[in-house]
Amino acid sequence: MVGSDAPGRVPRDGAVRLLETAERLNPAAARNRGVAAARGERLLFTDADCRPAAGWVRQLAAALDDAPVAGGAVTFPRCPPRGGSRTERTDRDAGLWALADNIASFHPLLGDRPAEADTRRPLGSLNLAMRRAAWERVGPFDVGLPTSEDHDWVLRARAAGLATAFVPAAVVEHAAVRATRRDVEAHAAWYGAHFRQFLDRHPGAFAGGPTWATRRRLRRAAPLKAWTGAAAIFLRHPSLLPCWRALPAVAAFRRAWYQAILDAWT
Repeated sequence: MVGSDAPGRVPRDGAVRLLETAERLNPAAARNRGVAAARGERLLFTDADCRPAAGWVRQLAAALDDAPVAGGAVTFPRCPPRGGSRTERTDRDAGLWALADNIASFHPLLGDRPAEADTRRPLGSLNLAMRRAAWERVGPFDVGLPTSEDHDWVLRARAAGLATAFVPAAVVEHAAVRATRRDVEAHAAWYGAHFRQFLDRHPGAFAGGPTWATRRRLRRAAPLKAWTGAAAIFLRHPSLLPCWRALPAVAAFRRAWYQAILDAWT
């Protein structure tokens, strides 16, 4: 990439190309299309609803000097201010649901995580980079996975013996996308509905514990697990504690996720 590395700046010198497609592509297929068109030896990924911070390209590119795969941190708009009027309360509620969606989705990638030269923890394709040689060794994103295609790719990279670094200084901000309970629960259900499909490919990737042994056990435990899991996120990340008002919405996300898993359980 040639030009400024400042937020929101896109070079106008032809170094950036927009690839248009006749059909709507899922995330895996879209990223694969981008790699096929790219010519560089370092491949960096983010998403359309993300805004890379200043220095993002520099930080990830430098990480690839030492590791074949590297991922960065995620931030997002934090606690909406308290409001008094009806309009202000409505805006605050929308902000809390959007915040909860981001917390539930991206808390493993928060910047309070320490840097690691070869992490075993999650990396996300909204902030991911790899050398082209690593891409060619692992292969493309799996277009058959509607969700978790990035987790699948990283696990395949690790299985191939590639180091996967975490670089908290390489930051992208994820937008506040879903502002209603309905949208947030639908997002969680989408993940849950495809959870088993991911586990079929990586049966050892998720240590669920005894409550996951049968559908009946999970059904009974899910309401409590939704709340305890949400509370654990806030306790693990002190930076989120000022946003404790979003905790019930995070629990609702997790409850919808469990319910979708139960519905898909055969």
